[in-house]
Amino acid sequence: MMSAPSFTVAVPLLAILAVATVSDLRTRRIPNGLSLGGTALGLLINAFTFGPSGLALAVIGCGLCVGCLMPLYVNGGTAAGDVKLMAMVGAFLGPVNGFMACLLALVAGASLASLCLAWRNLAAHRLSTQLGLTPAPAVGNALDKIPYAAAIALGATAAVLQPTWLTAMLPLGATQ
Repeated sequence: MMSAPSFTVAVPLLAILAVATVSDLRTRRIPNGLSLGGTALGLLINAFTFGPSGLALAVIGCGLCVGCLMPLYVNGGTAAGDVKLMAMVGAFLGPVNGFMACLLALVAGASLASLCLAWRNLAAHRLSTQLGLTPAPAVGNALDKIPYAAAIALGATAAVLQPTWLTAMLPLGATQ
């Protein structure tokens, strides 16, 4: 069964994700120093806590998480900062928990995008109605600059906490 990340891994990860989420909500940017520095910290923590195998798993997790978000980045669905932040999550959580965090972040991101689209369409419709205009169809940049760090933070937090239903979804013998 998949085990929950250790306290030494979970606390710094969640703290960095909280700062990244606040930054993304305020400025729609995730500072490189935060995500790249966090990646280095995740690699170091895993190396010191779990030895060479911990470092190897952290590197694999980092690469796997980049691979999960790269198609969204290439197609314009996320920004480079989101990919780097997800890589950081993988560096902290390793391949199994990192992959689960990716999956959950994608679900959270899709939900966030749907809510943003609905909110923007509702606001545009209300404004058009108040001005007596015909509402324009919702196309183009309706989803530009969604704060995806929030989705990544939700996915990673769920992977860290690992409720029973989550561990049942991926019953692997891996420890990280």
